[in-house]
Amino acid sequence: MRQALSPHFYVSAALLVTAGSLALFHLLGLKQGYIFLPILALAVLYALVYFIRQCRSGGIYHIDGNIEPAQLLRRAIARYLVWLAVLYGGYQFYLFTPWYNSWQHPTTPQLFADFLHIYLWVGIPYFALTLTFKASRREDFYDPAIRMLHVLRQIGRQLWRRLRHGDDRTPLLHVLRRPYNRKIFLNLLMRAYFLPVMVEQVAPASVDTLQTVYAGLDSNQLITWVLALIAMLWLMDILNASVAYALESRWLENRSRSIDLTLGGWLVCLSCYPPLNEATGSLFAFAPFVATGQPGDLVYANIGLLYALKIAEALLLSVHIYTDVSLGPSVANITLKKLQTRGMYGLIRHPGTVTKLLFWLLQSAFYRRFWTLKFLFGYLGWAVIYILRALTEERHLSKFTEYRDYRKKVKYRFIPGLW
Repeated sequence: MRQALSPHFYVSAALLVTAGSLALFHLLGLKQGYIFLPILALAVLYALVYFIRQCRSGGIYHIDGNIEPAQLLRRAIARYLVWLAVLYGGYQFYLFTPWYNSWQHPTTPQLFADFLHIYLWVGIPYFALTLTFKASRREDFYDPAIRMLHVLRQIGRQLWRRLRHGDDRTPLLHVLRRPYNRKIFLNLLMRAYFLPVMVEQVAPASVDTLQTVYAGLDSNQLITWVLALIAMLWLMDILNASVAYALESRWLENRSRSIDLTLGGWLVCLSCYPPLNEATGSLFAFAPFVATGQPGDLVYANIGLLYALKIAEALLLSVHIYTDVSLGPSVANITLKKLQTRGMYGLIRHPGTVTKLLFWLLQSAFYRRFWTLKFLFGYLGWAVIYILRALTEERHLSKFTEYRDYRKKVKYRFIPGLW
């Protein structure tokens, strides 16, 4: 597995696409058909740079100029049909699930509808180009479509033997005992859960950023531009994460290579995201909720302190978003895609956890309400959950030699020199 690209590239690419998308939305309006263009643009930019690196220095992929046209067409059609069924099933799931089929979640069904319309026409050419320009025997074996076909074929054979002979005692889902088969379906489940969490934020974050920029242009005040920077940083993070969860592709070199198979690993992760975080939030009050933006609610009622706090938030958030986006399209929960070992990840192993907890503390600690038992206990509770997420992630990743080598190189999890 090739090393991830430089964190500077991922951050620069996300910043470029974010700025370009805001300009597009300003000129053409934030229409439904434009919402997913930034996600596609960022994915294309990542894929182009990966392909240039492949052509220059090789890697696990190569260009196959000897593949027979008939064989290429058969392989492309097989993958096309499998993913057509998966995408249509996902579309129906989001369309008829009450949680997603509501006014609060209009984006995910629209994403699948738009993507299906495009996929019907470009799916076969896409797979043909992928199998030609991103050829890999290893990827062919672990290709999700091939794994799904293999599982279905094995189950079909067992059913046929039972119907014909009636003496096949092999469990019907025995084929799923193989981890590389089971992980395909768990990965689909994971992406089905997290994809709406990310893409549903694209339109609101874009509107919020544009409105804050317009307010900055009208008032030309420093604090308004600081708020615009904060909004734009969050939009960058959302777009990058949306690419990672919406698109796993050889072109993005972000196939999931492994997934946590433990119940504890899943629970501690899912408890941080909707809808399960509502239950977590009822146990542990979310400290940033105390941040009202009103000077009178601060521990020291002063407008200057509020301005200084917002500037500090923007600076710390810049570090946090840099850390998140430096993973590029390999952002993931519960899974291993591609390790990032440079940038903040060259200092400590879990910089995202540290910067997020510090950001929440900075947001809330200067408000009087934070210094009550409810929010102090709540902050500590969320801190424990995120530390547990980091530890369960390490337990999973430590099965791989490359991560064990990374641990030897970067010795500390959270605090350089201490822990």
